[in-house]
Amino acid sequence: MPSRPKLPEIDLVRAIAIIAVVLIHSTSGATQLSLGSGSQAVFFMLNKASLFTVPLFIWISGVVLFYTYYDRWEPGMSRVFWTKRLRRILIPYVLCSLFYYLYNQFMFHGNIQFDVIYFIKLLISGNASYHLYYMVIIVQFYLLFPLLITAVRRSAWLRQWLIPLGIGVQAAAYAFHHEVHPLPEYASLFVSYSALFAFGAFMGIHYTAIVAWSERYKQLIWTIMCLAGATFVGMLLLHQYGLTAIGNVWFELALLVYCMSMPLCCVRWSQARLASRSKLGSSLSALGAASFGIYLVHPALLTLWDRSVPPSGRIWIYDLHTVASILISLLGSWLCIQLYAFTRTHWMLKSKELSKFKSA
Repeated sequence: MPSRPKLPEIDLVRAIAIIAVVLIHSTSGATQLSLGSGSQAVFFMLNKASLFTVPLFIWISGVVLFYTYYDRWEPGMSRVFWTKRLRRILIPYVLCSLFYYLYNQFMFHGNIQFDVIYFIKLLISGNASYHLYYMVIIVQFYLLFPLLITAVRRSAWLRQWLIPLGIGVQAAAYAFHHEVHPLPEYASLFVSYSALFAFGAFMGIHYTAIVAWSERYKQLIWTIMCLAGATFVGMLLLHQYGLTAIGNVWFELALLVYCMSMPLCCVRWSQARLASRSKLGSSLSALGAASFGIYLVHPALLTLWDRSVPPSGRIWIYDLHTVASILISLLGSWLCIQLYAFTRTHWMLKSKELSKFKSA
């Protein structure tokens, strides 16, 4: 069966997600400023409003996997799938975990030690750096994917109820974690994001129909997304200032609605940018294509910037430092990825020329 057409808008959605990742990490320090200052409030809202990013990346994985494989999947493809996907993830993950394990020791303590057992624990938990837990989540979904897609293809009932089941699994895990017994490394478990992956899987199967539906109800979807996001951030602000006591379940519910509506808004917005052939669309497409590399690299640049130029002095200096952190993390990482791609391409071309010369 021929492959389905590519989805160029997904790269723009990736760009939105990676920008949000950088915003979270670059503004985390600024959220700790004195309460009552305008800078703290602005950076706090920007930080919390960007928390849709990991769910959005999980949704993208569900869309891409099911969109790519659903029509042509056979159970015998499992071994090839696992080998291909896990090689792309596990090798960079192990190398980056090793790098950040050593790099952070040097940057924060000035020396380097290597404990094999401790490093293995960091690998399993995704705690070699604050951003690598996402890789552990993705590996879990990759391991489960052949079982999930086989079951979904065989069961019409499962296909129909995919999203409610995903929400149910996530809600059950949340309830067990908070009401029964804490789950170890809860934030790194796939059950914490099953709703978004299930939504992505469902959309991957019915992509064209859901995009058409979202266009028909775009005003409603955008309204829901904005209201849910404003509610989530607003509750966090009230909680921060101690103005009200709100149960944690309400935060989770608002965040879930925010994150579930965000992908539909991003897809339609991205399609509109591509249709207009704007420079913004082209730039975001390139940024999205480099998002995995930016995700891996940006914490190293952010740490280097913070350690080399620590924020101090007046509040406006701290504001400038934070803005610079955002730009350095995003654009600096993007530049590193471009230089790596150029060097790799140049080296491969040289290798081919050398091989031809030797064989002549």
